Amino acid sequence: MSTPQSPASPDKPPGAATERPAAPPAAAAPPPPAPIEEDDHPSTFQPWLYVKIGLLLVAIAYAIAFVVKNTRQVKIDFVFTDANVRVIWTILLLLVIGMVSGMLISQLYRHRRRVKLAKQGRKSGDSR
Repeated sequence: MSTPQSPASPDKPPGAATERPAAPPAAAAPPPPAPIEEDDHPSTFQPWLYVKIGLLLVAIAYAIAFVVKNTRQVKIDFVFTDANVRVIWTILLLLVIGMVSGMLISQLYRHRRRVKLAKQGRKSGDSR
């Protein structure tokens, strides 16, 4: 009968330690970062930023002047009652009423358009 052979290679003596199989290579190193292009770094001088800041400051100053100039009292008739309010509050009230009614009208338009498109879709589906 044959005796089982040890895993040791025939060159080495039977008592020598066996080598471990090579470990799999470590995870691949991340690729080197892409070269940084000149456009990726913002310059220290940003003219458009200063233009935008200047326009914002002008708009704020205009809004403050608008409020200050419209502090005169006016009488408004609300059908059931009268009120003496400053002109600025009248303007802001009308602005809010206009914005809300514009949003409601756009929602009504979208709803009607969806219903119309859904009806057209059903009619074209019935012709099969």
